[in-house]
Amino acid sequence: MLVELAQIDIELGNKEANLDKAIGIIEDSKADLILFPELFTTGFDFNNLADLAEPLNGRTVERISDICGKRIVAGSIVEDSNRWLYNTFVLIDNTGVIGKYRKIHLFDREKHYFSAGDDISVIGTEFGRIALATCYDLRFPELFRKFMESNADIVLICANFPTLRKKHWDPLIKARAIENQFFVIACNRVGRDTVSEYFGRSIAVDPWGEVLTLGDEGEEILRCRIDRKMVKEIRKGFPVLKDIRIR
Repeated sequence: MLVELAQIDIELGNKEANLDKAIGIIEDSKADLILFPELFTTGFDFNNLADLAEPLNGRTVERISDICGKRIVAGSIVEDSNRWLYNTFVLIDNTGVIGKYRKIHLFDREKHYFSAGDDISVIGTEFGRIALATCYDLRFPELFRKFMESNADIVLICANFPTLRKKHWDPLIKARAIENQFFVIACNRVGRDTVSEYFGRSIAVDPWGEVLTLGDEGEEILRCRIDRKMVKEIRKGFPVLKDIRIR
């Protein structure tokens, strides 16, 4: 599987401009899967979230589904579900939403605007079993252990991870990949909003902890190839997971 990580800046609250940018990236892509950052069409525009929210069969999913062809597109949006707002990570193909995950671990100010999700998400695809996580989730290893127990091959992470905590990003991602022996692919935004600055460094790590691609601090499209057979090979060659004693 060829994966692209669309490390982009996000224009706060300007859903049409951000969506147009994403559509252009998708149309130019030859990847099997394209991963965008967290809230890639809006950013954390807290003052206008209710107006920016949409259902999962809304305009964003419809436009992406119409042009993505055989590609899978991933990233989170502001979901309106009967007036409850969620930070919802979606997998989209030409049929619409094929998988969703409502962010479980809400950070700080998010708790006042979003409802927390309750369920993990591991989706079976032609490229393997793909789990979804969002930004702050990265700090909770028990969530990633559940992905492993659900036979995930790949974990996708979309993020607005701020520069203030930049030093934590690489170690946490590598740890999640190594301790569970699966691929972790994480796309972080760049630029700044009214509260934070963002540093990029989108990254893909294989089940042995090797970095497959690593971004800088500006807008760029990163690429790497993923072979899910490596998950079984690593787990067979170094079967550490069978020795887990504490559940």
